[in-house]
Amino acid sequence: MLILNPQDKNVLEGRAKAETSSCTDTTDSSNNNALHDHHQRAYNVPSAKTYSQHSERTWPVTVSHRQKTPILSREELHDSVKGLWDLIEENSEVRSLFTQMLQQVPTAPPYDKSPTGGPRLRNWMELLCAFNDQLAQGPVWLYDTPGQQGLIGFPFNALLNWSMSTPAGLLVLHRPDVNAHLCDILTAYGNFLCSPASTTVLNSSPTGWLSPTALDAIVSTAYLPTTTTSTSSEPDPGSRRTDTTAESDPQPRPHPQFHDLFVSNPLHPTHGFTSWEDFFTRRFRPGIRPMASPSDDGVIVSACESTPVALERGVKLHNEFWVKGQPYSLVTILGGLQSARRGDSDTDLREAMRFEGGTIYQGFLGALSYHRWHAPVSGVVEKVRKIQGTYFAGCPGLVARQSRHSGEGQQQGVDEEEDEQQLDPSAPDRSQRYLCQMGTRALVYIRARDRRLGTVVFVAVGMAEVSSCEVTVREGYTVEKGEEIGMFHYGGSTHCLIFEPGVRLKFPEAAEEVDIVKRRGHNLNLPVNGYLAEVVSR
Repeated sequence: MLILNPQDKNVLEGRAKAETSSCTDTTDSSNNNALHDHHQRAYNVPSAKTYSQHSERTWPVTVSHRQKTPILSREELHDSVKGLWDLIEENSEVRSLFTQMLQQVPTAPPYDKSPTGGPRLRNWMELLCAFNDQLAQGPVWLYDTPGQQGLIGFPFNALLNWSMSTPAGLLVLHRPDVNAHLCDILTAYGNFLCSPASTTVLNSSPTGWLSPTALDAIVSTAYLPTTTTSTSSEPDPGSRRTDTTAESDPQPRPHPQFHDLFVSNPLHPTHGFTSWEDFFTRRFRPGIRPMASPSDDGVIVSACESTPVALERGVKLHNEFWVKGQPYSLVTILGGLQSARRGDSDTDLREAMRFEGGTIYQGFLGALSYHRWHAPVSGVVEKVRKIQGTYFAGCPGLVARQSRHSGEGQQQGVDEEEDEQQLDPSAPDRSQRYLCQMGTRALVYIRARDRRLGTVVFVAVGMAEVSSCEVTVREGYTVEKGEEIGMFHYGGSTHCLIFEPGVRLKFPEAAEEVDIVKRRGHNLNLPVNGYLAEVVSR
């Protein structure tokens, strides 16, 4: 359950309207039935029986790809979708919240369509049938508009994007019972993406991930500048520089092709990839991402191919991470909320106290990035932990502001204050700091070989339908800097490095001035295994 202060909680519940507060008994079937009838009359939502009698309509499956799909009855749904359907049907509070989160989305443009251009969903039954359709389809390549680019590879996220940022969406998508069913649905989707059938989207058609446009976008992402001072539009992704200052190349190198960067076979119809998942977790060819300062254990390398999001020093043990600024709360990041539910929070508190007053660096991985993790330092793996969290929930401090915006007049170039009042077109991207504390995540503690660094914690956070964090090292294992330690599956994600207090670190400008870099509109990429920071003293 999300923990909010009383004032925030009252505001959000008030915006979720009156019906939710009246649904206090979710175990009384007669009370639920009466409330269900009232709910259908009040909101004109068809019952499952009425719903299944409709002939067909257009569904926003595979992001904004429109396809006519027969309306399904509950019995025709995948078992994982049936579970969520039954929860919504049987629990009037959940049903009310699902209905309201769709109705609370403004009706004016751009909210009359999904960010990817798909039609607006009318009710929760449409939403679940769209989920069901997506379970047997890989994500198609649609990259023509900013909305499609922001949600590329995230079909489930596209279906929920506007509604997850409403007050009712915030409440329902933080519920453990809802997230348990979303986990089942996403697990089923992941099973399909690991199957040979998912290679149907690995083709060279305009909507295929092996089209010239798609492959060029993936290569261009790897070629993004590494610093705001770069004068070269195409920094060498195989550069052996140990800092992030990209100098002008008097003889620009030719733009590489996809198969030059990644292990693949361009002569094979699917480039040799056996599934969508195999394509997503593709590997760089040897030498493409060399390690910075391999003989210097005091140099920390980038654990992921990513864009800097935040750098915060003096991190607090406890903080109000749900407010607009999304400050880091160490106890929460390291699993304190989950342990408290089990009545075992002392261990996590002691663990978090080791890092109180320390430093956190965070970076974001887009869907087109390389998604394997590498050890930021050499040392011994002290601890590995996986934490189950939310999947599609955003930051409450942003939702409260965004819900006031009607949607009219959204334009390019709006100032920061106005932009924050609009719903996130690529939700939950604006909630990345918050997600480190509430999202599904994996923690890897590494006791560094360089004693000045103490223990460094790598935090992998799955966003939206990613939320699958695979750790490939175990406790007691000795890792070398740059060695692979795990990977994300199925989509974009974010990650953190946590350092102990007293560890003085020097970061590059891209990390130190991350807020200024954002305001200037720079889009940077810190290559995996490249220079991230170095220890100055302790």
